[in-house]
Amino acid sequence: MLIITGGLFLLVATFVDLKPVVDQNFFFSTNDPGILQTKKIERRFPSQPEVILAVSSRDISSQRYLSRIQRLTQRVHTIGGVSAVKSLAEGPKSFDDAVKSPFWSRLLIAPDRKSSNVIIFMKGKHTEQPIQRLEQIVHELDAPDFRIHIAGPPYVVEMLRRSLAHDFRYFSLTAVVLFGLTMAALFRSVRLFVGMLCTCASAVLLTLLLQSMLGHKIGILTVNLGTIVFVIALSHLVYMTFNWQTLADCAHRIGKKSPDLATDARRMTFPPSFWSMVCASLGFASLL
Repeated sequence: MLIITGGLFLLVATFVDLKPVVDQNFFFSTNDPGILQTKKIERRFPSQPEVILAVSSRDISSQRYLSRIQRLTQRVHTIGGVSAVKSLAEGPKSFDDAVKSPFWSRLLIAPDRKSSNVIIFMKGKHTEQPIQRLEQIVHELDAPDFRIHIAGPPYVVEMLRRSLAHDFRYFSLTAVVLFGLTMAALFRSVRLFVGMLCTCASAVLLTLLLQSMLGHKIGILTVNLGTIVFVIALSHLVYMTFNWQTLADCAHRIGKKSPDLATDARRMTFPPSFWSMVCASLGFASLL
């Protein structure tokens, strides 16, 4: 069993992408009329993903603020994956020109004139590395009188992806440690503990392989699928082990010398486990 689990682990590590994937339209169905209309418009008028930096200060017309905006704009230009940047330092001729222009004033200056926008146009859909670099720049330049706030679909998607990756790692680790230690304390058998752990791990690895073969990525609905499979597989093993112990006690009381306890325990556990598997599979199928 250890060899099988090790082989499955190598296959998953080699062929399965465990990085969660989040699309900008993950809140909506692919058949949603609004999404279909949006995609139609994008095909006719292609656009690039945008990240917006809202930079606030007491006086956005001061030379100090404008020089900081210029520095921020120049630093953003150095990020790979950025195609263009628009700000008070790049676009309008001057601050007065931005205020007088209906276009630039609406695009770059807040109605209360307490902040201005730095609009960043990204290349392509893979924005993980550019967002990380942008966060570093924002952290370096952010100050009490120069507050920088990040917004935009690529940034929100990256935050969700990080949250999913965090949940995937820690929920999986918690499930293994918590339920594994519980089984070890309950049955007090190293062989039984290792066997259960390998069986549950194999079920999780097979699930990840099957999901990858079907062309599905780890997403917002399936990120904890492995943890769910681990817990469900473990519950069936607990049922079978309990049935085995029950049959062993009964055989001991009636004096039966060589009972085939493993086969009897499997036969007793199979019907309820089978129908439970069917119900769980139908539930999982709705997520794929």
